[in-house]
Amino acid sequence: MAAYNPSSTEKCAAELPDITTREDILMLVESFYTKAFADASIGYIFTDVVHMDLPRHLPIMADFWQTVLFKAGLYNRNALEIHFHIHAKEPLSLEHFNRWLQLWTATVDELFAGKKAEMAKVQAHLIAGSLHRRVTGRPASQYSTISLRPPTPAD
Repeated sequence: MAAYNPSSTEKCAAELPDITTREDILMLVESFYTKAFADASIGYIFTDVVHMDLPRHLPIMADFWQTVLFKAGLYNRNALEIHFHIHAKEPLSLEHFNRWLQLWTATVDELFAGKKAEMAKVQAHLIAGSLHRRVTGRPASQYSTISLRPPTPAD
């Protein structure tokens, strides 16, 4: 999974507001999930594998993103466990996570610009990378392959 790389958008950032309220987050997650449900690559995971109840799911995801972006402390579920259950039903590939990220990033860029909008994209990339690594049996950290140097006599 590639690291997040900011890109320019068609709309001028000055024309778009930043994410500042729960209403903004609700608009973002509703717009995103509407696209994700209809997407040829990942839509079936939401509709056929998970049978997600979107009206019930949106406030939960708003709690999640409000906690991520504003440290609101509203999300108290185990996102990793949920993704393990999904992965057991339908293996979640790197392509699935990358498509999720493409849709998320595009949706954020269509609706918002600013520090919180950038944070929403960066955090999504970090979270998706960690979830993908964990559901495929690897450590959560992207730095898990870095080993400690052996101690030297001076240590």
